[in-house]
Amino acid sequence: MRYLALVPALALILAAPVAAEKDISPELAESRLNGCLLAGSTAAPRSDLRAAVVSVRAFCAPQIKRVRTNRVAKATAGLSGAARKAADDAATRKLNDEIALVIAKYTGLTL
Repeated sequence: MRYLALVPALALILAAPVAAEKDISPELAESRLNGCLLAGSTAAPRSDLRAAVVSVRAFCAPQIKRVRTNRVAKATAGLSGAARKAADDAATRKLNDEIALVIAKYTGLTL
């Protein structure tokens, strides 16, 4: 019965790192994404670049989402309507291009 009293405290201790992850700087998010792309590229399929990109993007989805959110927020600050949508699309395309280039560099694959 004494152990049941520790369950809420243990839950808070385990949840603290997750909560802290939400408030990292954009620079740290970019660095973590690069590290994830490197790690994911080591295990990516070597058959073709498209398969490698799909594999690594799936592996790094949380980091990609965080960086995309940061970049879109920066690109769309102060914009509205069509200009906001265009800036969102451009920031997303730029990030996707950068990810594919980094994976190509790390894997040595080309189109």
